[in-house]
Amino acid sequence: MLQFVVGNEYSRGDVKELAGVPRDSVGGPWHTGVLEHDDEFILFANVGTAGRTGHDYDNQWEGSLLRWSHQRDSHLGWPSVQKLLERDRVVHVFWRGSDTDPFVYAGYATAIEVVDRSPVEILWSFSYNAPDVSTFPGPDELPPGGYTEGFARRVSVNVFERNRAARQACIRHYGAACLVCGVDFGKRYGETGAGFIHVHHLVPISGVDSDYVVDPIEDLRPICPNCHAIVHRRQPPLELDDVRSMLLD
Repeated sequence: MLQFVVGNEYSRGDVKELAGVPRDSVGGPWHTGVLEHDDEFILFANVGTAGRTGHDYDNQWEGSLLRWSHQRDSHLGWPSVQKLLERDRVVHVFWRGSDTDPFVYAGYATAIEVVDRSPVEILWSFSYNAPDVSTFPGPDELPPGGYTEGFARRVSVNVFERNRAARQACIRHYGAACLVCGVDFGKRYGETGAGFIHVHHLVPISGVDSDYVVDPIEDLRPICPNCHAIVHRRQPPLELDDVRSMLLD
C-alpha cells in the first residue's frame, strides 16, 4: 500500500517516485486528475483554481470534507467510477489551491455522498488510516425530491435520494447553527457563510426501506461539516450528545 504523510507537500514527480514510477516519465494517466495504480486510486484535485489543462471544476472544502468533481462527462455508469466507490477501495487525495503550488496530501478518502450528475460529484471525508472494510459511513446531506427517502441506485455504494424540502424544514425549525458545537457560518464568515449548514439524519437512510418518510423535526438535525465528519467516524454513527461531549475548550 502506498504511504504518504498527511499535510505534507508533494509534486506529481514525488508521488510517481514513491509509487515506483520514473518521476521524469511524461504523459499517460499520471498527468490526469484521476488514476489507478496497483488497485489504489490517486486523485489530484485543484480547489478553487483551474488545472493546467484548463479544466475548472467546482471543487471546494466544506470544513474538513472535500466536495470533488470527477472528470468531464463522467457518470455513475462508468466502470471506473463504480470501482472508485467500492467499499474497500484505497483512495489517496492530493489537493492544491494554485496550479503553480505543490499538492498537499489530504489522507485516505471515503465517499460519504455521491451526486448523480455529469461530472459525478463526490463528497470525501478523510482519515489517517487506510479504510476499514468492516465499517461504512452514512450519507451526508439531503438531496432534491419528495419527503419519501431511501431509494437507492446500486453502484459500488448506495447513492441515496435526498430531500431538499425536508432539509429546509429542518433548518427553519432549528436554525442554521450547528447543534453540536454551535458554529454559525453567517456570524463567522458574514454573508458568504449565511445559511450554510449540513443536515444530519439521526436514523441513517442507508438502513431504512424505500417507504421511509422523513420527519424533518424528529429525524434531522443541522450540524456543521466538521461535526458531521466526526459523527460518521464510527459505524453506527455517533450520537450528537457523544460528539458534543468530545469538544475541547
